[in-house]
Amino acid sequence: MFTIITRQLRVASVLLATSLSLFQTTPAAAAGAVGGFPDKPVSIIVPTTPGGTADILARLIGPKLAEKWKQPVVVENKPGAGTLIGSEFVARAKPDGYTLMLSFNELATLPALNKDVKLNVDSLTRVGQIGSLPVLVLTNPKITSNNLQELIALFKANPGKYTYSSNGAGSSLQLFTELFKREAGVDVLHIPYRGALEASMAAIAGEVDLLVQFASGNVLNHVKAGKLKAYAVASDKRLEGLPDVPTAAEAGLPGLRLQAWYGLFAPAGTPDALVQKINKDLNDALALPDIQERLKGINLQPTPSTPADFDRFFRAESERWAALIKAAGIQSNQ
Repeated sequence: MFTIITRQLRVASVLLATSLSLFQTTPAAAAGAVGGFPDKPVSIIVPTTPGGTADILARLIGPKLAEKWKQPVVVENKPGAGTLIGSEFVARAKPDGYTLMLSFNELATLPALNKDVKLNVDSLTRVGQIGSLPVLVLTNPKITSNNLQELIALFKANPGKYTYSSNGAGSSLQLFTELFKREAGVDVLHIPYRGALEASMAAIAGEVDLLVQFASGNVLNHVKAGKLKAYAVASDKRLEGLPDVPTAAEAGLPGLRLQAWYGLFAPAGTPDALVQKINKDLNDALALPDIQERLKGINLQPTPSTPADFDRFFRAESERWAALIKAAGIQSNQ
């Protein structure tokens, strides 16, 4: 009898020790899983066609992450429905860090613009901000106004007569221009085009009068060549490439603050430790001298952040634009 009891106690002791060992190694195993990430290729989804700024950034940063991770980083374009198709694809992906998305400010407006979509502010985890482009108030060269106040006076004297171009209903360029209209108190008619390039070319060709557009390298070149006329930059400081163009505040419109921003996202539910690792690696890539030089070449200001800071920024952007979309009665045509 004593022998049986002894054996039972020994078995119980072994089982207890095994259970404690498993319990104690679980956090270490989890940490190891994060530390071993990635052990297979990672996809960065770009919810637009190739050639845009988001696509350029993904193909610029992807190789740097691949070097650090010792795994391929594949950029996949999934355009359509105003970035909705790519965004929903990533939101449905497994939250394991192997499917990421490089997107921009239009992501913050999708739920407000599309009443029937399932995507909301909590569908995607904010990994880190990448950078931002300032926004210019421009016209075609035929407009004779000498400064922003004269331009506003011209629009006020002719409500509904002048036009502006955008890259589609509910797009960034439409929202930027609608904010300009609200701040300036003017009425300018909307003419949508297929994309931002087409919207810019319409202003250059004189098909429309007003263009509120990202201050990309191409746009700056058009201004320098006299193909577009710049009245103000909607940021807190002047552009290095256009030092004679005043800020909106200097031009008498202090409430006009606009930027096109870009960031990295992951599916909701991605473990925080993994988000933090990807964020650190992203910020390390952004700090590389050759990346800094390339970003400067496209006039993009690096804005590395923590996931928490990016989340706060994104939620504030969502609220800001949702209010404007509701007030202006804007809906996407996608």
